[in-house]
Amino acid sequence: MAPRTLPASPVLHTLSFSSRGERLIGQEMFRVMDRAQAMERQGHHIYHLELGNPRMAPPPQVIEATMEALRARHLGYTPMAGLKELRATVAARYASLTGQALTDSHVVISPANLLIHQFLDITCDPGDQVVLFTPAFPSYWAATSHLGLRGTAVPLSEGDGFHLTCGAVEAALASGPKAIILNNANNPTGALYTPVIVRELAARCEEAGIWLLSDETYADLTFDGSFTTLASAQAGHVVAISSFSKVFSIPGFRTGYALAHEAVAAKLALSNSTLYSCLPAFTQLGCLAGLAVLEDYVNDIRARSARLIESCADHINRSGVLRCNRPESGFYLFVDIAGTNLDDMTFCRRLLDEHQTAVTPGRSFGPAYASFIRLATCGQEDDVLEGVSRTIAFAQNLGGCRVQAA
Repeated sequence: MAPRTLPASPVLHTLSFSSRGERLIGQEMFRVMDRAQAMERQGHHIYHLELGNPRMAPPPQVIEATMEALRARHLGYTPMAGLKELRATVAARYASLTGQALTDSHVVISPANLLIHQFLDITCDPGDQVVLFTPAFPSYWAATSHLGLRGTAVPLSEGDGFHLTCGAVEAALASGPKAIILNNANNPTGALYTPVIVRELAARCEEAGIWLLSDETYADLTFDGSFTTLASAQAGHVVAISSFSKVFSIPGFRTGYALAHEAVAAKLALSNSTLYSCLPAFTQLGCLAGLAVLEDYVNDIRARSARLIESCADHINRSGVLRCNRPESGFYLFVDIAGTNLDDMTFCRRLLDEHQTAVTPGRSFGPAYASFIRLATCGQEDDVLEGVSRTIAFAQNLGGCRVQAA
């Protein structure tokens, strides 16, 4: 009997995606991480400088409270706006910072990255214009694209240390946007904007009827301990957001918060309910416990970050081919690689393939930054220093420079 012939595999026909689906662009740093982890599975040791993924031990109170909540089986649904006790504690902290009467009704608990999307979703219609001061965090670009909005870049000058200026504020307002996103302190540059210019922007937005998102994720990590927040109970045009990810070294908890006028907070809570119902209780209770020790813990993080980033910036600026401004907050270095004569994507790919070091391409923060890369210095200190040294050595070879990094 002749062997039976199996039928040919059917041709797969992919249905078309929605216009929103086609506009999904994601974040390049996660694609870099995926490639780096694939190399690790093949046995390579990778130096991870691509993501702001803190490797410091979280406050023990956060871990203990989270585990206790799990043991107590706090596994059910929670209020769509977040646990009342966590919202009340966040509100009390910001009331102390601002002198305003903030309550739990002004606070919504949600992943900070998602809050960017939620803010734009409840304030803008397709085709509306959103101003981004660049270089700008990749999620701003991704959310703007996905929602069908027009992202307009207002570049900040490298010569001014990428600080927000009166000229940049005027340019942003003159473009007639529906919304403006402010990131203070800034990711990727580490620039800290002056309170005067930040409050001037908020006041001008109110006059012009423009929504303002104030992303303050790194405000707690300023090296001088200053903290400027636009959180307000009365300013109906401002939404301030932040995250527990960086200040507690727990990005996997995916827990952040927004502070806004009660009517805006209520709309964000409905967004939570629509998109994912609610966040788990055990992560929220962990963050609640952490707030009791936040100041002491953050002081240690600031000191560690300032010391390590200063050392890395010195090495880079003495390399003879790379250069960067000195950050005033956080743990990122935005590095000019123009002297290597490679674009950012090629530089990052070759650095990973040839020197096992993962960094983020500069164009992730805006199309004008293809001659930059971002380095995250929040990993294990030895790995960070080795990764920076490998980046410098690679750049020196490309640039024909043999200056030894100190």
